[in-house]
Amino acid sequence: MGGILLFTSLLGACQTAQAEKATVPVKVAAVEMSSARSEERYSATIIPRTQVELAFKVGGYVEALQRVRGVDGKTRDLQEGDRIGAGAVLARVRQSDYQVKVKEAVSQADEAKSGVDASKAQYQEALNGVASSKAQLAEAEASYEKAKLDFDRAQSLFDSQSMTKASYDAAKAQYDVAAAKVSAARSQVVMLQARADAARWQIGVGEARSSGAQAVIQETTIPLHDTALKSPLGGVVLEKKVERGTLVSPGTTGFVVADTSSVKAVFGVADVAVPEMKLGRTLSVETESMPGKEFRGQITAVFPAADPKSRSFNVEVTISNPDYMLRPNMIVSLKVGTQQAAASQPVVPLNAVMKGKGGAEGYAVFVVAEEGGRQVARLREVKLGEAYGNTVAVIDGVKQGERVITTGGTIVTDGAEVKVIP
Repeated sequence: MGGILLFTSLLGACQTAQAEKATVPVKVAAVEMSSARSEERYSATIIPRTQVELAFKVGGYVEALQRVRGVDGKTRDLQEGDRIGAGAVLARVRQSDYQVKVKEAVSQADEAKSGVDASKAQYQEALNGVASSKAQLAEAEASYEKAKLDFDRAQSLFDSQSMTKASYDAAKAQYDVAAAKVSAARSQVVMLQARADAARWQIGVGEARSSGAQAVIQETTIPLHDTALKSPLGGVVLEKKVERGTLVSPGTTGFVVADTSSVKAVFGVADVAVPEMKLGRTLSVETESMPGKEFRGQITAVFPAADPKSRSFNVEVTISNPDYMLRPNMIVSLKVGTQQAAASQPVVPLNAVMKGKGGAEGYAVFVVAEEGGRQVARLREVKLGEAYGNTVAVIDGVKQGERVITTGGTIVTDGAEVKVIP
């Protein structure tokens, strides 16, 4: 009997735990009655026209930051809020390591150039030697031809016993000397030509080495130049993420810079309000920090897809900001005129609306109902009317005072038990 009671107790505890686990926390808003006004207001966030993250291309220790003059007249390191010009060097990584590599490359290039110059000098010297030896060869060949004629004549006279043996021997000796000089001159030409060819080959090798050294100079010079972190645009420093002495690696973000000469006011609208958001339409923007000051801008973009969380379509209004009065992340309100008025009707927040079971054209909301002492989410098909700012009119489907889920609607199902949280 005790075992049965224990089992029953445990079973009840498990069922209670599962029920509590199945309860989904949600936030709700009451359905209110509202009438369309001639113009509606949306809350929007200001973002820069252009914003870039400036990342280092090379690694090392940050040794310098741009110096600017502060309000006290003294120079200081660049900080958030400072304005910079396009091309300004905001920070610099220690250059010594990269300078050593460049110097080594330059030294190797100079050595290669000296080798090329020496080879060219040797080549020119060899060419001069070849020319000189060819002249000596021509002279030796001329002497040889004369000595050969003299020897041939002496041979004829000696054979006819018209010349003494001594005269014949002298002619033959001159002939042999001339022939030897020709042979020596030809050998000299061949040797010097080979030397010239070798020098010319050395020139090619040296020039290839010199070209390689020049390429190394370029390869080492690029990282040296990249030690400077430059801004591609003029604007204001939104974020500073490094200080002197910071060790950075390639890809480390040093600064976030934005061009705020014109800004964008971004706000979300329901799909039923998208047709009202025509590109080029002029809208008025106001901010609480400057009451009475109105900024005018034009719609320059309407996002083609809804935000998956809010289910609203972002709209961008571009506003000229020459005095930089509108700053990034400021909250502003926009006045959007409606084209027609409507009678008093129920309205719900835009983030309470979702696609219904009817497909692309159907909409629904989750209504929290009391059933048997429990709070249950019930999916209710609705027909929407005009959008009024951050709310939308409901022509049919809900009544004033009913509670619709605004947060948590994407994770509940029809009939699920929910817990309303503040």
